[in-house]
Amino acid sequence: MNDFVATLRSGCVLLMDGAMGTELLRLTRFPSPKWGEQYNLTHPEFIESIHRSYLDSGADVLLTNTFQANPVTAARRGLQTQHHDVWQAAIRLAHLNHPRPRYVLADVGPIENLTLKVAADTLAECLDVDGILLETWSSLDALKKFVDRPGRLPLLVSFTFHRVKDLVTFQGVPPEQCARVAQKYGVVAVGANCGKTIGMEDMLEIVKRYRGACDLPIFVRPNAGTPEKMGWRYPRTPATMAAALPALLDEGVAMIGGCCGTTPEHIRAFRKVIDGYLRLAPAQK
Repeated sequence: MNDFVATLRSGCVLLMDGAMGTELLRLTRFPSPKWGEQYNLTHPEFIESIHRSYLDSGADVLLTNTFQANPVTAARRGLQTQHHDVWQAAIRLAHLNHPRPRYVLADVGPIENLTLKVAADTLAECLDVDGILLETWSSLDALKKFVDRPGRLPLLVSFTFHRVKDLVTFQGVPPEQCARVAQKYGVVAVGANCGKTIGMEDMLEIVKRYRGACDLPIFVRPNAGTPEKMGWRYPRTPATMAAALPALLDEGVAMIGGCCGTTPEHIRAFRKVIDGYLRLAPAQK
C-alpha cells in the first residue's frame, strides 16, 4: 500500500497547504501571464517561496502548481509546447529542499471538453508524486475518464458545491452521490473545496453527508470567502476559519487545507488547532 494512502487511513490528520493562485497575486502584484502555471518556468522563485512558506507554517501536503496545466488549456493559449516543461518544473519545485517531510499531490483542475486522450496525456505528467488530486470538480462523467490510470497512482477527488435550495455541484450532483461514485471508482479519498458562497458550516454539512454515503477518508479545503472590494484581502481571517476546525475534526476528517484566499497565516492557525485537538483526543476517549 502507498505510504500516503496508509497515512490517510491511519486516523491521523494531515494538514494540506493553502492557496497558490491568490498567493501569487498577493505577493507579486505582477500582471498575470496567459497561463498561471507559466510561473513555474518564468518565476520559479515565487512558487518555491510559497511552497516554503506553507511548509514553514506546518503543512504536511503540498499541491503542485498545475491546476490548469492540461493539454486543452495549454493549446487554447498557444502554449502547448510548454506543457511538459511546466509539469516537470512544478513537481521539482514541490520537492524543494526543506527539513519538513511532506507528501506531494499532482493538482489537476477541471478540464473543458475532457476526452480519454487528454486525461491520459495529463496523467502521463504525474510522475514522482504521492498521488493525484482532481480539484474543484463537478462532473462525475469527467471523473470516470481518470479511473484507468497508468501506474495506479492514488487518486483523490475534491468536488466544489454551491447552494441552490440544496448543496449540489455545478452539474447538479449532491454530496451523497459524489461520495458513492468516488468510492465505486476506486478513489482513495473524497473532499470538498472552494465553492460559491460556501461557508464553514456548509463544509461541515458536506462532510457529514459524505460520511453517510461512503467510508472513504474525507478532506476539506475551504476558501477564505469572497473578496468584497477589499483588494487582495479575503473576509475570513485565520482565526475565524481555525475556530471552525474542531467541528470538522469531530467528524473524523483525514485532511484539512485551504483554497482561494487562504495564506500561510491560515495554515499556521490550522496547525495549532489540529495539534491541540490531537493532544486532547486521547484524554477524551
